[in-house]
Amino acid sequence: MSRDELLQALRARFPGVALEEAPSMPVLKPVLGEFRPLMEALRHEPGLAFDYPLSQTALDQMEKGLIVSVYHLFSSAHRQSLCVKVDLDRAHPSIPTVSDLWRGCEWFERETFDFFGVAFEGHPDLRRIMLTDDWVGWPLRKDYQDPRMVPRPVF
Repeated sequence: MSRDELLQALRARFPGVALEEAPSMPVLKPVLGEFRPLMEALRHEPGLAFDYPLSQTALDQMEKGLIVSVYHLFSSAHRQSLCVKVDLDRAHPSIPTVSDLWRGCEWFERETFDFFGVAFEGHPDLRRIMLTDDWVGWPLRKDYQDPRMVPRPVF
């Protein structure tokens, strides 16, 4: 399946999902309510067959009041990559887990929870993975402050 065929299939199957063209890979931007059905289709539909999660992380867009959950997926069958980005409310970032679709996402989601505070609904073991259990705050958020750290420069 070529990149153009992949994009046509995605547009036909998910007309409400925003699609951005990036030089390296397509970027899908579903609203939160369409996220889980989109991910299930990407994993299980033979015409898509994204069988490998390359990464999952988040971006802090403090100025917009958002945390963006970011997934990079790869299809071994079609030799294609794509990115899925979902905007979440920064005050209470929450998104359904996909660790039941891709087992590797279990650790990715725990790391994102640990550093950004994103709650993954339905995750089988959502707890800190890198930091101690008594750690306070989310260190990769832009407004995080810790007296042991050098202050971020203001530009």
